[in-house]
Amino acid sequence: MERLKINELEKWLKSPYRKPLIVWGARQVGKTYLVKEIFAKRYFKDYVYIDLKKDDQSRNYFATTSDADKYITYIEARFAKKLTPETLLIFDEVQQCHQVLSSLKYFCQDHRELPVIATGSLVRLSIKQQEHKNNEGDFLFPVGKIDSITVYPVSFEEYLMNVNPVLLEIIRQAFLNVLPLDNAYHEMAMDLLHEYLTIGGLPEPLDIFIHSKSYVDATNVLKEVYKNYLGDMDTYNVSNETILKTRNVYKNIFSQLNKENKNFKISLVEKGKSNRDYFSAYEWLELAHVVYRCHNIKGHVTLPFQEESSGLFRLYLADEGIFTFQSQVNQADFFVKDRRNTLSGVFYENYVACEFAAKEIPLYYWTGKQTHEFEFLVYSDGKIFPIDVKKKSGNMASLEEFRSINGNCQAIKISSNNFGYNKESNILTIPHYAVFLLAEDLKNK
Repeated sequence: MERLKINELEKWLKSPYRKPLIVWGARQVGKTYLVKEIFAKRYFKDYVYIDLKKDDQSRNYFATTSDADKYITYIEARFAKKLTPETLLIFDEVQQCHQVLSSLKYFCQDHRELPVIATGSLVRLSIKQQEHKNNEGDFLFPVGKIDSITVYPVSFEEYLMNVNPVLLEIIRQAFLNVLPLDNAYHEMAMDLLHEYLTIGGLPEPLDIFIHSKSYVDATNVLKEVYKNYLGDMDTYNVSNETILKTRNVYKNIFSQLNKENKNFKISLVEKGKSNRDYFSAYEWLELAHVVYRCHNIKGHVTLPFQEESSGLFRLYLADEGIFTFQSQVNQADFFVKDRRNTLSGVFYENYVACEFAAKEIPLYYWTGKQTHEFEFLVYSDGKIFPIDVKKKSGNMASLEEFRSINGNCQAIKISSNNFGYNKESNILTIPHYAVFLLAEDLKNK
């Protein structure tokens, strides 16, 4: 499966200022596959892959030192391979051995010609726990001595890259020219989008679906991933109480978004509790890259964006397939056109949050008086863009109030409608399937 992050890895490889690279990301988003099966095999004559979770012998040796020279001697002897600039060294599951993280400083200082990549899930959580334990400072994270990238679940753009690259280019041209797609292409793109909304962007279930078209088989894998995520929550958490809180938050995200007031209210999860009581749970989920937090901005918008002191926020699951699985909605509602109208709008809202997050756009939403709101608020190119996410078409009831407070800015409506721009109202309409292009445009301006 082709991934867009390969472009960032190629830039890293070619950079004259290259440092050892850490690849962040949640579990099962394809980090190892990207680095080992695509990048290493496509760009290098050879590679050495060390799984620190499974390779007890290597892990036990590395745990005794952070000396890069000793690592090189050991690796060359153990794997009978000479480490050269043409050989990629991969440390996988690096959270299992913090001395390997510390060694990256010395690879950077003394062996910068060697390409080194460390990957793993829950890395930031393991670092935080280790720093908390080691008040004496015996754990040294290589600040300033590493490069890093974050891998997210497969985006809808990447899904199109793998299943219909021709349609992807047609959509791209329509976006650039702000011209409606031919209706046949529009319907085709909407069908593919709803496939994606059902399965999501985790590579394993997505690959199963692409090759078998079996929703059942793909969902069975999603079910196991969901259980694994819940199981991970006993890792690097400080107490059994925090583990329970973390799971409670994670399991309630769909139900909280699907209520009239979509703000996450911990009092609906556990009576008498406030967000302050659940701080560690929110932090764990964000550091693990399995949820995204969207902060509230009220009324008049000031720059730079700052969340309200009231602490209101919304939580989104970081994969659309996991979100759909948690909802327990019948899959037929996604791929039978007549039943799509029964879907809640929060499926599209969570999808937009994932697409924005994959482009590393900070997540904010705006609220005005009474029920006036915009699901997302983005600052780009010196301008503020209020963004409304709708299941179908419809007016933007909150726009008049927003503009009365914040000026006559361009508004963006994301819906099932085709591409369009209304000059009189200054509203740009983007179909659901082109959100990745909107995100790319907002990010790059």
